Parts: sequence; C-alpha cells; structure tokens
Amino acid sequence: MKPGIQVSSLKPLLKTEEQMRIAFCHMAALDAPFLQLQWIDPAVPVDAIADAMRSNGQKSLGTQDFYVTVLENLEYYVNLNAATGGIWLTVSRIPERCKSREGLDVFARELTELQARLTPLGQRVCFHPVTADFTAVPGMNAVEYLLETLPWLEICLDLFHLDKNCDDMPRFIRRYAGRIPMVHFKDHRNGVLVPAGQGQVRWEGVMEACRDAEVGYGLAEQETWDSDPYGCLGQALAWIRKEAL
Repeated sequence: MKPGIQVSSLKPLLKTEEQMRIAFCHMAALDAPFLQLQWIDPAVPVDAIADAMRSNGQKSLGTQDFYVTVLENLEYYVNLNAATGGIWLTVSRIPERCKSREGLDVFARELTELQARLTPLGQRVCFHPVTADFTAVPGMNAVEYLLETLPWLEICLDLFHLDKNCDDMPRFIRRYAGRIPMVHFKDHRNGVLVPAGQGQVRWEGVMEACRDAEVGYGLAEQETWDSDPYGCLGQALAWIRKEAL
C-alpha cells in the first residue's frame, strides 16, 4: 500500500494559484507523491494544478467531491482528471432524494450512467461513503446494498466514517477485496480530528486487512487542525508507513 495525501486536508490553503503551488511544494517535501484532489478552489486553473504536480513529481489518483457537486460541475472534474492523469472520479454522500429503498435503486442507475460516460475517457467512478450513508435507509445498510447491487463499483473507504458504522472494520475491508483502490486514514479524539494513529479509531487489524484486500493507496487526511497542517500530515504519514510494513 503506497502512502499519499487527500488534498482536502489543506482546503483553507488552496484558495489561490499561489497558495496552491506553495501547498503542493510542502506536500512534496513529505515524500508522499500520490494525491487525491479535492477542495482546490475552482478559480485555480486546472492547467496550473497539473503544472504544479509535474514540477513536484506528484501523481494524481483522481478527484473527489460530493455527488451532487460533481453532477453540477462534471466537466470540471473530468477535465481535472484528464489534465492530471487521475483515474478515479470519487463521489460521496447519497443525495437526500435517494434516501429510500426505491431511491437507492435510482442512485445505482445514475452511478451506472455516470460510469458509462466516463468509460470512453479512461476514468472510473468510485464511491466514498460518509457516516450518514450507512444509515440512509432505516432497517438496512445502504452502503452494502449499493455495493451488492453494483458489483463493478469501487469504493474509497474513509476509515474514520467506517469505524463509526462497523464493529469489524477488517472483516468489511476483506469482504470487498479488489474493489478498494484507496482508503483514507483519518482519526479523532473526542470528536476533534488528530493525525491518524493518535486518536480513538479502532485500528487493530486494519493494516493487515488492507494488505489482504490489495488496497493500493493509503491516504492521510485531516481537514481541521490546531497546529501546523503539514506537521499533522507528516505525523500521519509516518504512522501509516510504520504500520503498513
């Protein structure tokens, strides 16, 4: 499993092209060249993002944002992937209109239609469930339903969210072996985000399960911090590298 960074961790520092270039230089110094792109201000030119990544030897895994946001701005995300060499277009959050048994079937059809549009472009849909997605429909696990309904669908697991909804994370990870290209390592202490490995997420057995499931990339993620954000990411990456050995 190769270590990388979910760029959403630096949202406040990605509002201008100059800020973006500085942030990408700082990330490059952490020796984690694989990035998932999210929450770079849309005013920052796509070509500038691609240039910054080339200059720093960084590689894009793809983009991520809320499903509704992606649909409203699909051309932007497709172009950002194309410019940076990203493969996965990751969408998160089941839309409110689909939070019913029938609605999940609608969502599944829409994801299938989205994949049909991306296939000729060499891009792939990936689903990133958040806490509310697991319980979107009373009496059933909506995330598992989607994954069973769409056997082609890949999943980007945020282990912070999975830990809140699953008593056995290693078992869940192994269940979907071969369908998890990347995971987010995010942690918290009493609801406050901290570097991965320093909080209350139940990590026992997770790294071994990720290896068994052939997860390709482990991304450090921490969207809020009370100290240097690059220091937080560096601590998380050091823990990921240590635990992944």
